[in-house]
Amino acid sequence: MAKEKPKTTNGLMNYLRVEKGINISGSNQKRKLMNMGYYHGYKGYRYINNTKNKIHNIQYSDFEELSAIYNYDSQIKALFYPSVMIIETALKNYVLEILVSKTKSDSFLDIYKMFSTKGKTYSSIEKRIDAEEQYKRQLKRRLDLRNRIYSVQTNAFGNGNKIASHYLQNDLNMPIWGIFELLGLGEFGHFVSCLNYDTRKAFSIKLNIKQSDDNNAMLPQRLIYLIKDLRNAIAHNDVVFDTRFSNGSKIDKQVSNAITNATGVKSITFKTITDYLVLVIYILKALKVTKTEMKRIVNNF
Repeated sequence: MAKEKPKTTNGLMNYLRVEKGINISGSNQKRKLMNMGYYHGYKGYRYINNTKNKIHNIQYSDFEELSAIYNYDSQIKALFYPSVMIIETALKNYVLEILVSKTKSDSFLDIYKMFSTKGKTYSSIEKRIDAEEQYKRQLKRRLDLRNRIYSVQTNAFGNGNKIASHYLQNDLNMPIWGIFELLGLGEFGHFVSCLNYDTRKAFSIKLNIKQSDDNNAMLPQRLIYLIKDLRNAIAHNDVVFDTRFSNGSKIDKQVSNAITNATGVKSITFKTITDYLVLVIYILKALKVTKTEMKRIVNNF
């Protein structure tokens, strides 16, 4: 079968009219389609909530309907973007303060000792095998994290990052704050998950999390992974209004239970963008953002 030739914008408009039954014409709508891009102008918004099992196709009859959904999605991203940037920066700074306070150092080599080595000791000879296996798993996670951090520095240096260039060109160890500047939220979440219990607990307390909701000190890292999905979707200009970026089936119930206990909002599943609004407000409240600012975000939603 012959390869289909790529379409110009006029060709795409004709395709939408003839093949999809969408009324589109004129220089104004052509400009709108060009500004959106074909993916965002049609491909990305032709369905709602694409999952492995369900695709809810939208039957458009006019291009302005498509444009309205595109604008709605853009407004959601514009509303959330400043908040997720504040959250990312603040969470990293909270962890930085804890690590530096505990180690009295900004060296990654010193902070590396704060990572979990659970399983190194055991209470009886019968538990020795399980303890040793657990220790191996924890040690592997530490080593994997160390390798990832070195890899992040290498990639940043290769891409001309000024922080990486300054330290690596002068044969200096990059301080932990510099490393955090290079880490994405997913890598930062993994970093937090590797910290020992006492350090994770200190992070949880610093975030003003109700400790009855976080008896394993794992809630902060789970919040980071959740906000990471939203943050990356916004940063990459992906579709967000139907939360297709979310993997709701793998979100631990600890998160939804904690948010419900703090906000009174029930049935949090992260299958709607409203649930992510509640998540953002929950974290902003933990960061002691003013009520005025939080009300502004909710009112603008």
